[in-house]
Amino acid sequence: MKTWQLWREDKAAVTRQLEEGRELAGHSSAFGDNDLIIGFLMVEGFWSVLTETKADLLKKENGYPPRMLNGLCALRELAGVERIAQSGKVLGDEALLRLVGFQAEQIETARADGRLRVDPETLSNHLSRISAASVQRSWWEHVRLLKSKRWYRGGVYAVDGTDITIPYGRKENYEGSEKRGEAVGYKLVVVLNIDEGHERVVGWALGGLARSEKAMLKEIFKGLREQFGRLGDWMDVLVMDRGYWGAEFLGELKRTEGVDYVTRTRDDEVDVAREADGLARLESTKWYEAVEQHSRLGDMQVRMSGFSGLPLYDGEGKDHGPCQVVIAEEYDLKGVRLPERPRFRYVTSLEVDPANKQSVQQIRAYYRRRWSVENQGFWVLTKRWNLDALAGRNLNAIRARLNFVLQLYNAENCCAWKHPGSSDEELPRLKRPPKGERLGRPSIMVYTPDGRVGSFQAGEYQRLITAAVTAAVEKATRDATEAATRKNLKDAISKGLQEGKKIEDILREL
Repeated sequence: MKTWQLWREDKAAVTRQLEEGRELAGHSSAFGDNDLIIGFLMVEGFWSVLTETKADLLKKENGYPPRMLNGLCALRELAGVERIAQSGKVLGDEALLRLVGFQAEQIETARADGRLRVDPETLSNHLSRISAASVQRSWWEHVRLLKSKRWYRGGVYAVDGTDITIPYGRKENYEGSEKRGEAVGYKLVVVLNIDEGHERVVGWALGGLARSEKAMLKEIFKGLREQFGRLGDWMDVLVMDRGYWGAEFLGELKRTEGVDYVTRTRDDEVDVAREADGLARLESTKWYEAVEQHSRLGDMQVRMSGFSGLPLYDGEGKDHGPCQVVIAEEYDLKGVRLPERPRFRYVTSLEVDPANKQSVQQIRAYYRRRWSVENQGFWVLTKRWNLDALAGRNLNAIRARLNFVLQLYNAENCCAWKHPGSSDEELPRLKRPPKGERLGRPSIMVYTPDGRVGSFQAGEYQRLITAAVTAAVEKATRDATEAATRKNLKDAISKGLQEGKKIEDILREL
């Protein structure tokens, strides 16, 4: 089934059709909304990192420079185009092509030939020529840029994974994909700085769907150590869900890396969970209550207790502790236990004072912040950046596109933080004006049934529509007047003939 179309930029033809009053599809352009982010990327150095990503698997340059194609890849993501096959709206836009380095003569030549300056397949092929090593170099350069600006805030990070599945896909059709149950696809693990309002990805790994998230996290740690030294020198706390459970792993994280952890017990049967449950039954145990607000469950009452100095045993009985445990149970505001919610047991290397309510609450607060990965991180990455859209069946292309998406996600978060106002308000506040043409001037994109597109400023579009409507009204008025005149003539002639008048007399009267 045909699910996409390529559009040729032809403003003159679109203008003629608007003037003729044709029914065309028009909508507010997302390109204008990107004017500020484009300028921000350029002046802060993000654009350079993206466009200088090496297509190191390219045997010889016999087409467009990789820098130009990298720029188009970045613009495609900013414009919100979901799949490369749908990139015609971007690749046919003159302002965008000039932004990445195409000359006006090149654009006009392509237009005269009735073709796009860059075919969408060219982008897919370009991404497949960017190796894993090149992606790593580009990513670490991006992180170094953020660190040099001190745009990672606080020392609290979270890790989580998400599945990128292939609908009705077969493993052999997608390089590097794996099958887990009935699903086929890939797994993405990210480490995210979770200071509220300053969410930034600091590391990520892509693997087959069946891969261990803990093993992928260790790969990320290895890269972070090689680039930035011991994790504990800049990371204070890592928040993880139960999928990363392992006494040896947790003990090593604290002992070797110097990073404190907050996680949940893998299940109810691990030794530390049973020991905490036993202590919770003692009459001497102190319980604290607090009211919390949850976006999905609404207001609830939480009952908590803390225990310190518990041993953390692995499967072979070796102690990797000590650790602290906080137990939390959730109730409605009438004191009735929420049946669908389990008893939460948070395990941490942070100090916990069981006699201090705030100390106990803090551990649950850390873990709740992990939800920013899902609610703010992966939700935004999926909805805004189409994270689960694969760039093709080549693993290099899939990985390279994720590199663009995650870098732009970080940059957009930084831009929103540094420039919280509207684009018009914030654009003049950039520390220096961006070079080259910017997006933003066209604000209405109009598409014709025969595959042409034109971009118009709001006032220009309004004048064309107003003129077309006025012309249509005038024509309808003329047609109505002529129809009424014909009817009057016919009625007058018919009446005169019925009265016995000669036709010459009737016409003379008329």
